[in-house]
Amino acid sequence: MKYIVKITLYLFVSTTILIFGYDLVRFARDQVRIANIGTLSRVIQMYMIMENDLPASGGKENVSQFMYDQGLTDKVVRDPVFTSASVILDRYAFALIKIYDQLMKFSDIKQSEEIITNMKQRIPEIFSNEENDSSENITRLKALIADDEVQNNFNDLKEIMEISDSDVNKFKNILKEADLKGNIDQIRKLASQPIPPDCVIAYQANKKNNTFEISVKLESTLLSGRMKDDGGNDNKRFEIGNNLKLNTAVSAYGKKARAQNRKTSIIR
Repeated sequence: MKYIVKITLYLFVSTTILIFGYDLVRFARDQVRIANIGTLSRVIQMYMIMENDLPASGGKENVSQFMYDQGLTDKVVRDPVFTSASVILDRYAFALIKIYDQLMKFSDIKQSEEIITNMKQRIPEIFSNEENDSSENITRLKALIADDEVQNNFNDLKEIMEISDSDVNKFKNILKEADLKGNIDQIRKLASQPIPPDCVIAYQANKKNNTFEISVKLESTLLSGRMKDDGGNDNKRFEIGNNLKLNTAVSAYGKKARAQNRKTSIIR
């Protein structure tokens, strides 16, 4: 198989997996968030039974630190954003973006050939020694990546790839499933997108009737719907506790997050 096919497939597959990887990391963080506030809710209820009281809430109160100081948790519960793995994904994303941009922007074929040579050195297992660099193949690669009409035209695709009719059909099916330009644009956004500042734990207690609510923001596509289905009054946060009508809403101001209600504690 010509390296033009291999590089194209490599970029398609890598960018598609990377996009999925970003949501997988968000999903993992969401699972930790749900587990964390579940633990926090249980120890608060335990404290309520033992002391007939609730931990205080408000701007200067930290229920997570309080529970730890009471010996009811083995660590201070915080949002998993502080131990996120997204930085590793960002490095890989920027590397793929760099390869794509260099291939598409360099008008000098020699510079493009250097990029191809570098790729073959970094991932030699997908290339063979018999494959030679050529300006013609690099021009074809750019045309294939940049032109949607070429991707959708059987004869143009066959001429560019120089593969059999059956392989062209298989390759067209792959192209339908993965939009490389769209993937790169999406990765640009994901790699430069900061984690929302309202990804914090919010807690509010009503000591008069011994009720409380804890809430977190969920990021992932798979779990974000739970924020609307939790029975609470805030569709932008996942709420648990024995009173889901309390106001633990959090607003983002630039890089900072503030509770909308002064009785709400924010645990960062």
